[in-house]
Amino acid sequence: MAQPQDAEMEELDRGRNVPRSHSQANHHWASYNMVNYNDPTLRRDASRFAREQLGIDDKTEDFRDFIRAAFVARDIDIYYDVSRGFREYAPGELDVDLRDDEKEAIRNEKDKLFNERGITMVNLAVSLAAMLQGHVQSSINGASLYASELGIGPAGPYQPQWTLGAVNAAPFLTAAALGCWLALPINDHLGRRGGMIVSSVLIFFTSLVAGLSILIPKEDRWKLLVGARVLNGIGMGIKAVSTPILASETAIRFWRGSFVLAWQLWVSFGIVIGFVFNLIFAAAVQRVYGDNGRDLTVGLILGAPLIFAVAMLGAVLRCSESPRYYMRGGQASRKYEPKKAYEILRELRSCKLLAMKDMYLLHKTIEQEIREMDLGLNERSVFVKFGQLFQKRRLRNALISTSVVNLAQQLCGINVAAFYSGTFFVSVLSGNEAGDLNYESIRSAMIFSFGFGAVNFFFGLPAIKTIDTLGRRKWLTWTLPLMSFFMFAGAMSFPIPWDIKNTDYNTIRMVALWLYFHAAVYSPGLGPIPFTLASESFPLSHREIGCAFAIAVNLGFAGLLTIVFPTINNELHPSGSLGLFSGLTFVAFILVYLLVEETKELSLEHLSYVLNGSKSKFVRHQVALVGWFVKRYVMGKRDEKAPELDNYVKVQPVHPGFWEPGSSGRGLGSRSDGRSGGSSMRSYSPRANN
Repeated sequence: MAQPQDAEMEELDRGRNVPRSHSQANHHWASYNMVNYNDPTLRRDASRFAREQLGIDDKTEDFRDFIRAAFVARDIDIYYDVSRGFREYAPGELDVDLRDDEKEAIRNEKDKLFNERGITMVNLAVSLAAMLQGHVQSSINGASLYASELGIGPAGPYQPQWTLGAVNAAPFLTAAALGCWLALPINDHLGRRGGMIVSSVLIFFTSLVAGLSILIPKEDRWKLLVGARVLNGIGMGIKAVSTPILASETAIRFWRGSFVLAWQLWVSFGIVIGFVFNLIFAAAVQRVYGDNGRDLTVGLILGAPLIFAVAMLGAVLRCSESPRYYMRGGQASRKYEPKKAYEILRELRSCKLLAMKDMYLLHKTIEQEIREMDLGLNERSVFVKFGQLFQKRRLRNALISTSVVNLAQQLCGINVAAFYSGTFFVSVLSGNEAGDLNYESIRSAMIFSFGFGAVNFFFGLPAIKTIDTLGRRKWLTWTLPLMSFFMFAGAMSFPIPWDIKNTDYNTIRMVALWLYFHAAVYSPGLGPIPFTLASESFPLSHREIGCAFAIAVNLGFAGLLTIVFPTINNELHPSGSLGLFSGLTFVAFILVYLLVEETKELSLEHLSYVLNGSKSKFVRHQVALVGWFVKRYVMGKRDEKAPELDNYVKVQPVHPGFWEPGSSGRGLGSRSDGRSGGSSMRSYSPRANN
């Protein structure tokens, strides 16, 4: 099978109208990129794919439109500007004369975030999956206030620390150890939608079991809850891997960050809704049954997530599968179904030309990964692919960047509020005295928790669009120092030395205010970006396993935090806990600054051009920038020039005819028949897409 493919690619290479020296000047993995094909080569390649793989009759209008789409895909920067009227051209001067509706679609693809109506159901499924994740976290948070009703220690704010931590950590540790990795075979056999369906069913039944745990003797409840949360964690892990990948693979490249952002944004909303449910359950049961209804309250809190599990299942059943799922392995794979992928793209895109363009780009992406990057798309062994994550620089760089950002999300301490805000505020209000956990204390803690969730959600809204325009790296490097400061300010709001008798509601309000500030700057930065990077940074061949590793890091450290925080809070007191996470947040800032590249507005294919550079060279450049900043802005040496990142690919390549003087590659003013276009067009040089 490999030999005919080799011969075909050699034929295409001979057809390229690009000097060999140019190919060598660029990275080896770009040598067969379609951006370097001349007109006859591109036309022949697109025709063969449309005819043989998509089954399009070469005498139909669709066949001619597919050839047009291939030319648009190759010279997309030109057609973006032409569609805006930035350049005038005579009919026939371009390879493709765009119709008015096509110009509008091309403009809207880049300018309007919610232009593609076909993705609406995908967004709804992703949003409901995220809301379910947030509601589960709020359920754990609220149930911790009723730990004594679950058979964990006496009634009071401080339960036996390790038991409570283990019960709450069970879903996160299981998600990291099993759920994320089980997502690999499930995604392979059932698709991204299949993974989400499996997870919704698991979470539905485990939430039902958790809610009914109040029917058994009290001393056995926490044991049943651990078993239910183990299975719940498997569902969470599968969902955490499958959902961001589905969002990333169906989104338009310009707005991929904003689409994946829906995950974190609606996780925040799910946290808010979960806290609202907790407050309603506590208030309603207290009004009807008084303190005798605490069993019922915790049962309702534990069972409530099944509502969103049902809603998620309904949305997933109606949304589209990822088109990239049907392109895995290339033509040599038995699961290669380009016709299905094309049908899905027609549903997802508002214009046939855009669907065909993305289909051809997807085909060339897969072809390039197999041929040039040698990533082993056809290697079925998970262990081989896992080893390649550390062996191949492109994959290793992606693994480092995504793991660092996912680790940073746990180091910043945000989940102190997400998982334990209730018990944290109760501990501040009541100290270590048992028996003080009355309804008013619970209600106050729940209100503070609700405020945290609301801030987390509403301040995540500014990240829509800006995660793609401002960029992932800038959001992180701007917000992490502020988060460290706000956490430190919260720690300093307590009396020194710690004395519960000097802690009153004014102190609580001040601490809550600083934690709200912390959540506000977290929400548009470190909130959505970890899952965005995890879902977009790896090539299709290793996307599931790379994403699973990064998210396992996130959930694994979330589980560790969940286990140890009750003990940390008990030993260091609330002020020491916040001070510890303030320092860890600054450590996270240093790691992100040194190790994480920018990926905004790049297609999933062209991320390779960013992530294939030398990581050590990138680190040295970041260190050199610190020295330049000090010399220029602290020491006043205004003539000091910023160091450049030599030989490190920072932008995706453009067609050589656009920028290389004397190159035989085509520019905008050349035609396939050899005649030159207008002189004004030959001088045009589009910008790179990032």
